[in-house]
Amino acid sequence: MEPVQYVFSIDAFTPATLPMWRLAQYLAELATLLGSKERTHFDRVDPGSAELVHYVEAVEAPKVAARLNGIRIGEGPKDAIAAQRAIDDLLANDNAVGTLIEKATGQIVIPFPGRNRPKPVAFPPFRQDTSIDGVVVRIGGKDASAHVTLQDGDILHTGITMSRTDARALAPLLYGTTVRLHGNGRFERLAGGVWKMSEFKVAQWEKLDTRPLAAVLQGLRAIGGNGMMDPDVYTSIADEREAGDQGQ
Repeated sequence: MEPVQYVFSIDAFTPATLPMWRLAQYLAELATLLGSKERTHFDRVDPGSAELVHYVEAVEAPKVAARLNGIRIGEGPKDAIAAQRAIDDLLANDNAVGTLIEKATGQIVIPFPGRNRPKPVAFPPFRQDTSIDGVVVRIGGKDASAHVTLQDGDILHTGITMSRTDARALAPLLYGTTVRLHGNGRFERLAGGVWKMSEFKVAQWEKLDTRPLAAVLQGLRAIGGNGMMDPDVYTSIADEREAGDQGQ
C-alpha cells in the first residue's frame, strides 16, 4: 500500500506570495486536523494557487481517512474540529477559500468556505435584570463603587459592581458559602455566537442555603405544627397527582 497524498489549496495565494509565517500556521493546524503527526509529512508547495502537498504514511492512511470523514460530518475529535475552525478562520482573515483534496482521486475531502462563510448576524448589546450565583473570590476597587469577582465552578463572573455598603456586608463571605447577586447585566454577543455578560450592577444579594436537601427537610419537620409528618398530607398530594395524570 502506498502513502496517501493530500493537497490543501489556498486560492488567495501563490507560492511566491504566501508568507512563510502564515505557511507555518496553516501547516500546524493541518497537522492537528489530520492527526498521526509522526506519520504525516509536508512535501512541497505546488504552483497555481498555493497548494500545500503532504502525505500520510501507508500504515496510518486508513486511520487518517476515518478521522477526516468524521470531521466532514461534524463528528470528529474535539482537537480536529477545533483545527478545522482555526483553518477556516485563517482563510477568512486572508480573504481566501480553501479545500483539502485527496490527490490521487481529486476528491474534495473537506471544503473550507473561509471568506464565503455566512457572516454572523450582528446583535446590539442589551441590558436585562438577572441574578448570578457563585463564591466571592475578590472584592476591591478605589472608586465610589466596589468591584467583585464571583466564581461558579470553572466560570468567573467579572465586571460586577456594587455599593461599598453591600461590599462590606459581603466581605465576611469571601471564599465562603455560595451567594446569589440580583441586579442588572449588560450582555454582548461574541463572534462565535456566544452571549457574554460584560457588566453587572448589583441591587441586592443573599446568602444561599447550601445544606443537603435531607438536612433541610429534617429542619422543616422539626418545626412544630407544620403538618409535614401528617400522613394525610402525603395522601392528598398522591391523590392530586393521580387525578392530574388521569386528566392528561
